[in-house]
Amino acid sequence: MNIQFSDLIENSPISPGIYKMYDADGVLLYVGKAKNISARLKQYLDISKLESHKQIMRSLVTRVEWEVTKTESDALVLEEQLIKNQKPKYNIMMTDGKMYPMLALTNSEFPRLLKFRGKISQKRDVFGPYPSVSALNETIKIIQKVCQIRTCTDTFMKNRTRPCLLYQIGRCSGPCVLPQNNYNENVQMARRILRGDSEPIVNELSEKMKLFSENMDFESAAIIRDKIAALTHTAVRGIKNRPQPGIDWNESVNDLENWLGIKIEKACVFDNSHLFGRMAVGSMIVFGHDGFIKSDYKHFKLKDAARAGNDIAMMEEFVRRANDKSKDINLIIVDGGIAQWNIAHKTAPQIPVLGVTKGEVRNGDEHFIMPDSSINRNIEKDSRLFLMLRAVRDEAHRFAISFHRAQYAKTITASQLDEIEGIGPARKRAVLHHFGSVRQISDASLDALLKVPGLGKSAAEKIYSYFHK
Repeated sequence: MNIQFSDLIENSPISPGIYKMYDADGVLLYVGKAKNISARLKQYLDISKLESHKQIMRSLVTRVEWEVTKTESDALVLEEQLIKNQKPKYNIMMTDGKMYPMLALTNSEFPRLLKFRGKISQKRDVFGPYPSVSALNETIKIIQKVCQIRTCTDTFMKNRTRPCLLYQIGRCSGPCVLPQNNYNENVQMARRILRGDSEPIVNELSEKMKLFSENMDFESAAIIRDKIAALTHTAVRGIKNRPQPGIDWNESVNDLENWLGIKIEKACVFDNSHLFGRMAVGSMIVFGHDGFIKSDYKHFKLKDAARAGNDIAMMEEFVRRANDKSKDINLIIVDGGIAQWNIAHKTAPQIPVLGVTKGEVRNGDEHFIMPDSSINRNIEKDSRLFLMLRAVRDEAHRFAISFHRAQYAKTITASQLDEIEGIGPARKRAVLHHFGSVRQISDASLDALLKVPGLGKSAAEKIYSYFHK
């Protein structure tokens, strides 16, 4: 039977996910992941460009299947699970024992941050896997900037007589030769960041920066500012551990409809974010039987400044604005307690409101305020309904926080660079990304500025001249 490979992949989706290749006997030959399944499968069309073992595999393929995931990271985890469980013959990299890159913090007197592939040791705290080495290296750089954790080997550390270059550029605290007062505290901070819990850290650092500024200690405030900048960049790009498993949206929303006794085509989830009352923003994410409806997502900047810092007043404005604009909302979900539920119910009394409370332990003690205001704690924690409600709450939280931090990033990078004629947003981002802070830019030589990708000679000379008048 002459089967054309192009026919097998004709309807492949332009979405992230995994693909599986089978031979004529139905044997699974290969599992792969892709950011764009269709584009990835088209790379198999020209068999001459494949590695030798993939040329053989490709010649045996008679069936191709795929599974769409929400993100490339989800595809990564699903691919790894399938390879480990089903052991496809041609997944040489995985069956040879090699793994995707991961990060670990060693359990030593001064824990070391290291990257590795292979078996997970009980002597390490492991984070990952990461979809690429570049993503992993970016994470290491951010942890170094914020926490100053060492990355050198134990042997290298023991033989130092003075701090290395990483100490000089502020990316290591120098435990090799210098007394350490806060190293363990910084290690705990690194663990929190690597687990995706960076929001409280940004708040803590912001409070410290505020105190330093009030005490006129501007040098210390600037150091904290740079750490916040690095974390804000991290939060927007997303340092995360393994993603949640996939959700059967249609069945889960059916469960939600049966539980609440309503029909749902469009459910909206609201969340707020602010920093000591400043840069108050909100988010509304939308979902239905087919999953998240991202085209209907909305960010809100607070219009009534008097409400800033008041979560209840902010929620009232955001729900009111959404309700005024959209008349087809079937359900409102709010992240919060009875106060948030009350204000949403008062603002949009014609729409059922469900409150998702955090309880004392997030991701383990959630309970729900029903549309009739009663409290429900009876949903099984491993049920698809509970997992979906947790997922939509977390998505709203992520959406609000990412917008808030993007706004915050604008304020901390709005700087002297804005005063330089001819340095637009793209060049400003390039030079800030390259050096990490305005302070580092001001100290940079002209040669160093010329090495910034995309900056150009003219712009480099303008920046250098501005800081060296």
